[in-house]
Amino acid sequence: MVIGGACALAARGEVTNLRALSALNWIALLVHQYEEYEDPGYFPGQFNAGMFKSKQPRNWPLNTHTAMCINTAVAYPVYALPVVFPKVKWLGLGPVLFGMSQSVGHGIVIPALSRSKYSPGFFASIFLHVPIGLAYLTALKKQAPIARGDWRKGIVYAVAFAALGVGVPNLIGNDKHSPHAFTEKQMGRFDNPAALNEAAVED
Repeated sequence: MVIGGACALAARGEVTNLRALSALNWIALLVHQYEEYEDPGYFPGQFNAGMFKSKQPRNWPLNTHTAMCINTAVAYPVYALPVVFPKVKWLGLGPVLFGMSQSVGHGIVIPALSRSKYSPGFFASIFLHVPIGLAYLTALKKQAPIARGDWRKGIVYAVAFAALGVGVPNLIGNDKHSPHAFTEKQMGRFDNPAALNEAAVED
């Protein structure tokens, strides 16, 4: 991640292929998701128990089905569209701005709310999304000044993705009796399997 981000920063002003930079940003998303759910992978526990104080963090409010919908069915198209349509500036700005904002979310907001020193996803955000995003903005400006309309649409697109693509699925998929539970590893220090067993008995 460090090498990839350093290369992106070093190439600022030289790499002008917006499609390639958008593809790299999509790859950064995959690395980000790997960090959240696999290594170290305890973001679900941090999200459910640390942020929302859930007593059954293995499956509420976020569960594996909802996470799958957010991270694939919603996120992949958002990051793929600027690869397919690189000339539509706001389509590329949206995921770039969202990715860069993740460094603040995982670096400051989530650790503060969950009383943690680290939030899985921060390394990918700061070492990949931020430098790739800066390289993308540099390349975009080199082609032509970014119009205010594109900035507005890009910001709205990023906010809409966060609200509708992340927030809404969590509300719809919110189910205390969901069988789609996370693993012990994905809970980290936030695990509470007893509460999940009690919920299953009540159901």
